[in-house]
Amino acid sequence: MLRLSPQIKLTPMSIVLIYTLTGVLWAVAAMTLHSGQMGRYLTFIRFEIANHAFFIVVTALMLYFLIHHSMEEIMRREETLHRVSRAFKALSECNKALIHATDEIQLMEQICRTFVAIGGYRLAWVGIAEKDEEGSIRPVAHWGDRNGYLQNLKLSWLDNEWGRGPTGTALRTGKTIVVQHIPSDPAWELWRDRAMEHGFAASISLPLSFEKGPSGALVILAGEEGAFDTTEVKLLEELAADLSFGIRALRKDGERKEAEKERTLFASVIQQAQEGIILMDDSGRIHYANPAVEAIIGHAPDTMTGRNIRDIDCEPHMHGFYTAIWEAVSRGETRITNAIQKGGEHLPYYFDATLWSIADEAGNATTYVALIRDVTHEVKLERQLSQAQRMESIGTLAGGIAHDFNNSLASIITCTEMARDDVPEESPVRELLDVVLKSSYRGRNLVRQILTFSCQVEQERQPVHVERVINECLKLLRASFPTSITIRPNICNAPGMVLADPTQIHQIIMNLCTNSGHAMHESGGVLEIALINVDLDTAAVSGFPDLPSGRYLKLSVQDTGHGMDQATMERIFDPFFTTKTRGEGTGLGLSVVHGIVKNHGGAITVISKPGKGTCFHIFLPRTDDPESCQADNRQLPPMEGRERILFVDDEEDLLFAGKKMLERLGYRVESCRDGNEALTAFRLEPHGYDLVITDQTMPHMTGTELTREILRIRKDMPVILCTGFGHASQEFATREGQESIGIRELALKPFERGEMARLIRRVLDQG
Repeated sequence: MLRLSPQIKLTPMSIVLIYTLTGVLWAVAAMTLHSGQMGRYLTFIRFEIANHAFFIVVTALMLYFLIHHSMEEIMRREETLHRVSRAFKALSECNKALIHATDEIQLMEQICRTFVAIGGYRLAWVGIAEKDEEGSIRPVAHWGDRNGYLQNLKLSWLDNEWGRGPTGTALRTGKTIVVQHIPSDPAWELWRDRAMEHGFAASISLPLSFEKGPSGALVILAGEEGAFDTTEVKLLEELAADLSFGIRALRKDGERKEAEKERTLFASVIQQAQEGIILMDDSGRIHYANPAVEAIIGHAPDTMTGRNIRDIDCEPHMHGFYTAIWEAVSRGETRITNAIQKGGEHLPYYFDATLWSIADEAGNATTYVALIRDVTHEVKLERQLSQAQRMESIGTLAGGIAHDFNNSLASIITCTEMARDDVPEESPVRELLDVVLKSSYRGRNLVRQILTFSCQVEQERQPVHVERVINECLKLLRASFPTSITIRPNICNAPGMVLADPTQIHQIIMNLCTNSGHAMHESGGVLEIALINVDLDTAAVSGFPDLPSGRYLKLSVQDTGHGMDQATMERIFDPFFTTKTRGEGTGLGLSVVHGIVKNHGGAITVISKPGKGTCFHIFLPRTDDPESCQADNRQLPPMEGRERILFVDDEEDLLFAGKKMLERLGYRVESCRDGNEALTAFRLEPHGYDLVITDQTMPHMTGTELTREILRIRKDMPVILCTGFGHASQEFATREGQESIGIRELALKPFERGEMARLIRRVLDQG
């Protein structure tokens, strides 16, 4: 339609009418002008007029059709121009979004919003191909879905029923699928009704590619049919390609940032690592060393970088550590351990180097890495563990020997005591028997010392004031030490107590102080004994195997004697190891100390250097219970009785001696040689006995097994278990273990007659 002014509008029909009317008026005027002169040519003139009229009509019709066609073409071009202009505007906005995008989901939502808000479409959404069994397409961004069209929308990119629609086909094949008329297109069959309910008449599905395999699709839905012409489709395809590129770029940028973040993190970890890290090339030239290298070995990184690793070993105290690393690399080894005297100190430090290579793209090893750790602490712990294992092995042997030896001593002591009673005081035989008893007691004490360091003894413990034991020991030491040795006690105010056997605490102090006195015997010196309360946290006890954090009493014995070297310190707690000359010591002193400390749940350490003295530190668990410190003022029970006792032991001599001893105390005794014989006798008279005394280690049936069988027959039967501290005694070495089995008391072989008599009366009087 042509528009001349807002008031005048000319259509193709009005133009033809004006043209025809003008022709007719011209013909009539011509007829009027020539009516007088042309009378005789009237017929010719009429023909001429008709001819003109026909020409005018035909010309008018042609003008009509030409003008009408031109107007339709102009309108189509205007519509196309409008669409292209809209597409270009949308494309421009989308390109802006691509330039400023920082997140792919936000980018997709911005693209969808642009198509709806600027492009004039009903709905735009982006779906991502899931790698599940159904090959589903999940909408991740959309705009214009006011009525929930995308909710529960079932689509697939696989070649199945739900994947043969426009979107699934576009995503699977990578080609744009345009549907200009949804109501009639068979591809929309499964979704047609739902689409028409939401007013959708045309669609275009554009594949997106931002990873290997099916990636996603951009879907645009229009409300009018034939909404997508060729030019617009090409523009949309370009936009889809730009969107794919933008998403790939965002992902690569995200991967780059993540990689950069990881590199920064790794660099920070390497810089702050507690282990030393050295990077070197295939010639041994150092390219990097982290700060921990200086803290571990003492070489600053800036003094190492650029130098060959073999050149650093020129320092005397390194002892070829770096050269050993390079030689290990050359041999293809992955780990070495070396000892060096760091900083010129006397005690060695142990360093572990873990080695590996880094290959280039061609697979050639061009860079080598050395991870250096200070393993001095670990080496010390390994040595402590090895020492503990050696002592455990010796203790196992000692425990087996002690059982048999104690049985022999028990019969010797018991028979000697009875023989001594039968000999007059003025008889020379009585003096001989006294020597036998004295030697037997010494043998018993020696066995107990062996069992002490093997941690198989569980003595009765009570709260002990260690400072009082120290004062008693110092009285003895001052009398035996030469005047060239000065003794300095250093005891804190109100030291705590330890739950221990006071005799064993006395052993600890006397053994340590005696060793210190021997170390200073020739040149003199100072012996300092310190006692303080300490609270050890987790970090403080990390160097002591199996030592929990808590409150401890720290006993320190320090001297200024000749000291010890490293090799000697590694063996001082071994049984029978001694540096003294023949006849000056047995080598059991420190072994006993070690066993007592461990048996009390404590720890012992030693620091010593040749020529600079020795210091022992002992940590014992502290107790502050005042009620447990009250003295036991109970009167001793009587020595004799009239009850009937079932006495069981597989050692014939001990069975004879024990029965005789009990009968002299007034008891009626039934003796049995093993557990089966004793159980048979007890079953015949379960209420005929007042007490059962049984050995633990016997053939066929142990003492604990016999106790269980007896208690099944008679629950209130009192039982005393005798043991020579073999391995089987571990389960009932504590009061809790005894009660769980049903044992009333535990008698330790070899026992004296008076000790056994009081023990029997205590059990019988308990009822």
